[in-house]
Amino acid sequence: MDALNNLMYGFGIALEPINIAYVFAGVFAGTIIGMLPGLGPISALALMIPITFAMEPSSGLILMAGVYYGAIFGGSTSSILLNAPGVAGTVATSFDGYPMAKQGMAGKALAIAAYASFIGGTVSVIFLMLVAPLLSKVAVSFGPAEYFALMVLGLTAVVSLSDKSLVKGLIAAVVGVMISIVGIDTQTGTERFTFNSIQLLDGIDFLV
Repeated sequence: MDALNNLMYGFGIALEPINIAYVFAGVFAGTIIGMLPGLGPISALALMIPITFAMEPSSGLILMAGVYYGAIFGGSTSSILLNAPGVAGTVATSFDGYPMAKQGMAGKALAIAAYASFIGGTVSVIFLMLVAPLLSKVAVSFGPAEYFALMVLGLTAVVSLSDKSLVKGLIAAVVGVMISIVGIDTQTGTERFTFNSIQLLDGIDFLV
């Protein structure tokens, strides 16, 4: 019963006119930023953080949520039209969207991406609200073995995407892991493959 009351209270705040306006503004700004290759949701949120300083906490979070969702959707535009995914989550969109754009069906591809983004986001939020308590109990029970299994699953998924050459996919996954481990270990604080270089302490950025 408490969960239902909290949910109704949250809806009451989210449906206030000012917060709805913040959502529209955030989605619009996030979509524009997400269209630019290399500027994903993290960059969009970083640009919006100073704006939220003078806002109510709930309104600021609502604005940033709109920016995040807008940036995720905006990345599909460059994926479809330019075959240059704006964010990592829209890489798969380019597989079918860009060929459709070359066939003169760019508008249809963009519409499908918009519908899929809305439906997927809505369903996932509802699902998260229902299963979040159960997931939290499972998450705290994770240990080193479970995290290792998750990493193996992620690498396997990456390799499986390279259907033309399994060896190339495996090499790409290994190189990606090697690049990602450069820097300071967040768990132990140990420097890894920095070669006494200050510039490598933060690791290697995705955009070089």
